Amino acid sequence: MDFRRLKYYCHNSLILVTSGDRQILSAIAEVLTSEKYNFITETSGEKAWEIILQKKPAIVIADWAIPDVSGLVLCHRSKSNLEHPELMAIYFVLIVEDSNSQQRQIGLDTGVDEFLNKPIDGSELKARLRTGIRLTALTKSLTWANQRLLAQNDLLDALGLSDSLTKVLSEQTFADVMPKMMQQLKGFGTYKNYSFLSVLIIDIDLFKAIVDSYGKKIGNEAINAIAGRLSHSCMPNSLIYRHGLDEFVCVTPHSDTTSGKQLSLNLLTSIRSHPIAVSSGLLFPLTISIGGVITALDNQNQQIPDISFEELVSLAEQLLFQSQQSGGDRDYLEIFE
Repeated sequence: MDFRRLKYYCHNSLILVTSGDRQILSAIAEVLTSEKYNFITETSGEKAWEIILQKKPAIVIADWAIPDVSGLVLCHRSKSNLEHPELMAIYFVLIVEDSNSQQRQIGLDTGVDEFLNKPIDGSELKARLRTGIRLTALTKSLTWANQRLLAQNDLLDALGLSDSLTKVLSEQTFADVMPKMMQQLKGFGTYKNYSFLSVLIIDIDLFKAIVDSYGKKIGNEAINAIAGRLSHSCMPNSLIYRHGLDEFVCVTPHSDTTSGKQLSLNLLTSIRSHPIAVSSGLLFPLTISIGGVITALDNQNQQIPDISFEELVSLAEQLLFQSQQSGGDRDYLEIFE
């Protein structure tokens, strides 16, 4: 994680410390103050629970032996609260007796994330806090990323840009958008240090035999699974499109031709590495064939003519046919530098 973002979390994440022992509160508060953490201390377990509900701290440090509501009960309320599921993400540190292994076992069963021994050791506390901040920051980042991804998928569905089965971009979007995108990229030359564009057409080897033997439903599940693998294995700036029944197109800008060739190998490996699983329990050891073109966005070589979008796709399809005729599970690439 980015250091600046982690530093931001350290100073802006709320920490709740609750114990009936004021000496424990004082010892912990001293460390938190020296490390410039944002924190609240509370001697009452019930009041601590009200703070958890209202302020939703990132970390709770709670004593096992709070007179009214113990730290263990606070942890259980947080980790099992269906009305406020966001409380389950709180990093919960339980203060226990150093020699009491039974407290630790019960705490783990309840959902405690970490333990802090009595008497409080400053170095141990700092280590627990660093771990807690890192994990809560990572959880928030993953949650935000997932929300953005869901919002993006919803937008693509709303605009009719995604394929209804695989949720990658649709074949119609590829035909409508890609020619304009290619012209724009060429117009910018080395836009964002991207000097090349790869267009890889991907076909599932022997896919018709699966549909003939197991039916359309199983075939759709296999296509969907392969779309997921391709999406996870491509580069962050790649765009994956559906292209016909059992074909996909991966379009990616590159800084050099080497990364384009490596991307093609990565996609091949992602499918052959382990079988495709479907809901019926069947496993299909599938492979793919790839035909692709890697072309310079700003063509300085006068001996190589500019390739139109239609010519580029046609050439990639011819190379795909060669790959299939050679037995599949391989790629044929043409590079224009």
